[in-house]
Amino acid sequence: MPRSNWPHLQGRTRPLKMKEWGDLTVMDPDTGDPQPHGRGLLTAGKDWLLIDAGSALENPVVTLYAGAADPGAESGWDEVEETTVASSTGFLALCDSGYTPVRKENLATAGPGPYLVRVHASDRSTDGKKPRFLIQVIPGDRTGATPGPTAPVIEEADGPLLVRTSFDQPGEWARLLQSLEGGSEHYESVTVIDNPTYAGFTAGQLQERVGRDNEDWPDNPFLLIADEQALASAEFALLAVNNLPGEDDAPFRITLAAAGSFVINLEMGNTSFGDWSRDTDTDGVYREQHY
Repeated sequence: MPRSNWPHLQGRTRPLKMKEWGDLTVMDPDTGDPQPHGRGLLTAGKDWLLIDAGSALENPVVTLYAGAADPGAESGWDEVEETTVASSTGFLALCDSGYTPVRKENLATAGPGPYLVRVHASDRSTDGKKPRFLIQVIPGDRTGATPGPTAPVIEEADGPLLVRTSFDQPGEWARLLQSLEGGSEHYESVTVIDNPTYAGFTAGQLQERVGRDNEDWPDNPFLLIADEQALASAEFALLAVNNLPGEDDAPFRITLAAAGSFVINLEMGNTSFGDWSRDTDTDGVYREQHY
């Protein structure tokens, strides 16, 4: 693709009305088509980011920002998420769902390296309204660490994962581990991931990093996330996330005491993820124990 004369986008564009409805990508089209495995607003890989435009049947309106200075978050958006994209070529462009560039401007203003991409979105699934996006592409990454050549994959382990994403409450985390180790044998299949790499990660960002086989089946069918809210709760209300393809059950919270029952029944096929998410208490937390 001839692009040597494409200027860097420095600053902000006016809203751009896309010609076709569909998802958005920030990518280098010359590196091949993305193969997204995650779910949610953002799915990232080497040299590309897929942005889910939602289910609204209107052409999205996009505003772009690129440059060294972070303009900060803006109010009035339904969703704000961010992730890191590693550019190996020093070229990133806004593309449509067919991975074709829609603007002849290079968003990788600092050449090869990591870029923080923050996406603001509104009206992604609102009938009769155009989805709106503000996409900020800023040199550097979310953690300050230089990422590897590909998106990191959570440590290889089959079965459910318990992933720590909050590292400001070491005492609470230690008590959670003590409760886990002294609890039911039904926790034995759970792999605990205690890695600061995942500090502050959202459920969607963790899902992106779950390994998959050649048929796109995830190594880990569901995740239990020990985030800040979970560790601040006396019950350790973990965030449970369904990671199976083709299933859109909403995440819900489940106490550590009830999680053993949840794990064993899902592994034995006695219940589905949705059976549990539909039976939470009024505060959105599942507390029943039944084996």
